[in-house]
Amino acid sequence: MHLNRFLVKFLFIWLLTFNSFITFGQTTNGKLLTKWQKVKSQKDYRSDTASVILLNHLSDKYLYNHADSALYFAKQALQLAEFQKYALGNAISLSSLAKAYYVLSDYTSSLDASLKLMHISNKINYSHGIATSYQNMGLIYLAQDKFNDAIANFKKALKIFTGLKDNIEIGKAYFDLGICYDETGQSEKAFYYLSRAIALAKQEKDNDLLSMVLNRTGETYFHLKNYQAALGYYGQVINSKVTDNWEQGFAYSGIAQTYYKLGVYDKAILNAQKSVVLAKKVKSGWDEVRALNILSESYAAIKDYKNAFIYQKQLKKSNDSLFTKEKEKEINYLHLKQQQGDNIRLQNDIKAKEQTIAFSKRLFIFRNVIAVCVIIFIVIIIRNTRRAQALNKTLQQQNNDIELQKQEISLQKEKLQESNHIKDQLFSVISHDLRSPFTAIMQTMDFIRSGDIDAEQREIILEDFYQQINLVALMLNNLLVWANSQQLGIKSNFITLNITGVVNEIISISNFLAKNKNIHLNHHSEEDRWAHADPDHVRIIIQNLIGNAIKFTPEGGTVEIYYSEDETYAAIHVKDTGIGISPEKMTKLFKVAGKEISGNGTNNEAGTGIGLILIKQFIDANNGKLHVTSKTGEGTQFSVYFRKAVILSPEPEHQTLDLY
Repeated sequence: MHLNRFLVKFLFIWLLTFNSFITFGQTTNGKLLTKWQKVKSQKDYRSDTASVILLNHLSDKYLYNHADSALYFAKQALQLAEFQKYALGNAISLSSLAKAYYVLSDYTSSLDASLKLMHISNKINYSHGIATSYQNMGLIYLAQDKFNDAIANFKKALKIFTGLKDNIEIGKAYFDLGICYDETGQSEKAFYYLSRAIALAKQEKDNDLLSMVLNRTGETYFHLKNYQAALGYYGQVINSKVTDNWEQGFAYSGIAQTYYKLGVYDKAILNAQKSVVLAKKVKSGWDEVRALNILSESYAAIKDYKNAFIYQKQLKKSNDSLFTKEKEKEINYLHLKQQQGDNIRLQNDIKAKEQTIAFSKRLFIFRNVIAVCVIIFIVIIIRNTRRAQALNKTLQQQNNDIELQKQEISLQKEKLQESNHIKDQLFSVISHDLRSPFTAIMQTMDFIRSGDIDAEQREIILEDFYQQINLVALMLNNLLVWANSQQLGIKSNFITLNITGVVNEIISISNFLAKNKNIHLNHHSEEDRWAHADPDHVRIIIQNLIGNAIKFTPEGGTVEIYYSEDETYAAIHVKDTGIGISPEKMTKLFKVAGKEISGNGTNNEAGTGIGLILIKQFIDANNGKLHVTSKTGEGTQFSVYFRKAVILSPEPEHQTLDLY
């Protein structure tokens, strides 16, 4: 029981440094899983050897947090390596498989994977795989308290790792040998290997390995009853930067057992209590039993029998659990020995089968000769059958061609219907929305021709007449641009554009409409805003936004134009205090054109019903965004986001395009 008491703890700690990737953060695992899902979505991932390496990396990362997942990824890697006939990947996958089975305490399967790893590593001359196989088999024997077998395997691994000059693996092999010699009472050899492990751990700055070796050195001194030396080594672990709860807990229990032997019971109790807390955190049954035993005996020594009884009860409960594990361990060893025998018999069977392969090859050739004769006869029959099948395929292909032609005709019909619908929409808008403005223009011209006005009135009427012509031109331009985009598609000519300058030009045209309705048109333009966009599109977007704001705002209202920007976008906001948009029309916004979406303004102004369609199409064509908020009776705000342009010194000249 003395040998087993601390052995399992060291075995598992050693495994925590079995490979160089010992950090299993949730973020790293998530990134690896995302990478694997991306690789798996590619058609040729099964033929890519990088998939095998990635799966083995995943297996290593999940080994100590989710051993079942590690086993799953190792099996997937092995299947891919065998499919690719990738010998090195096969060896690496077998190594991952052996480690996963070991952590899951399936020593029989772990041994089987290690023997297969040994076989393929010898075949491809993979020295690291051979050493890893010996090392893993040594751990299996160590877990079964078969120290002589464990030492033999560890020394074989050490020899190969020394040849490879792999200091990290050499240090681990020294540590494993130190455990074996300490557990068998050979303290001189234990100190020899442990001191070498300490030197390499310091050289390679491997703090995890260093803390384990220091703890084991302290334990060896404790076995020799050199309690002051033991306290010194345990103390180095406590005072180190290592945050490993398992090593800290073991060091505290080591200090506690040493103080108990020295008769300093208060310190023994204090350190044992710390060890119990840490042992429960990492679920280390052996450390918990050791600490509870020290607590029970220390309280009994100071005649505090109440606490001694409490910890004795906890000790019994923990011991019962460990007793069950010991029984499982004995059963595992029996399975292990049986598996070893089966493997030896399997190797003998392989040799016997190899001797029969030559005979099987000759028999195979004879059978092939007979098979060829049969095949020739079958070919004659198949030829006639294929002729009939070829004719059927020709007929089937003709049927498929007819079906494709039907689909093409149907598609052309749909496109024609869509084209007719666009044409009908266009004529409907032209006949409905341009008739009224032209009628007003004709009436104004008749009024001027009548000569019943003085010079001052004539000047005012001509100014209004000019503004009406501009408005009609704007409406006609929208119609033509929209019709062209429906027929030919939208093309964008991107330049660096001053949005503020464009707004100023449009306001100079639209200001008379605002004045006629006594609307306050406020433009907040403290600084220029630059965007990367098509100037024609920007003009049409802003013209429609400002025109609609004036159109649907009653007399005495306000239209605010202001700007904002972030790292990506330069935005223009047009906010009015108008009648707002009804919820019913909000659902149709940017989706339909004409009478269905159009409405008269607050002064009964007519509209084309295509302005918002143009806005949405041009914003999309300029890689922008649009956001609309509205409340019936309170007003509407349109926010348009253009891609922000970076202006370097000197600033580029402001570029605009006159649409008229």
